[in-house]
Amino acid sequence: MMEWLAQWGAIHWLVLGFVLLILEIVVPGIFFLWWGIAALVLAILSYFFLLSLVVGGILFAVIAVLASLCWWKIQSKRNQQNIAAELLNQRGLAMLGQQGVITEVATDHIARAKFGDSSWRVEGDQLHQGDIVEVVSIKGITLVVKVIKN
Repeated sequence: MMEWLAQWGAIHWLVLGFVLLILEIVVPGIFFLWWGIAALVLAILSYFFLLSLVVGGILFAVIAVLASLCWWKIQSKRNQQNIAAELLNQRGLAMLGQQGVITEVATDHIARAKFGDSSWRVEGDQLHQGDIVEVVSIKGITLVVKVIKN
């Protein structure tokens, strides 16, 4: 068995790379992808350079970790962009936690409040003109608020 390991070369890394890529297709997730890519890169390196199994194993681990970290960095930026896109055209969700001032009172529970440069229909308990309110939830196009200062 040691003779086989001593002769580990480009073809073995190539086969391992393709096996890992096929495994990536069969098993959900993107875990085996980076191992497969690392094995294919190592197949190219071992074709041009004579690498021992120990050096190849270390390079395999380093390349797999670097590829995984690069993908994680790219994916984390993409996730942050997706979060911003989820709030697009849903201004009400962006209003959660915002503070505004009651400008008009229609009834005891319904009023209009100014948040920055826009006016919103609000609903809450005991609303009076001039009250400072905070948005706690959204009900359709109405912001549900609580009075934080009279």
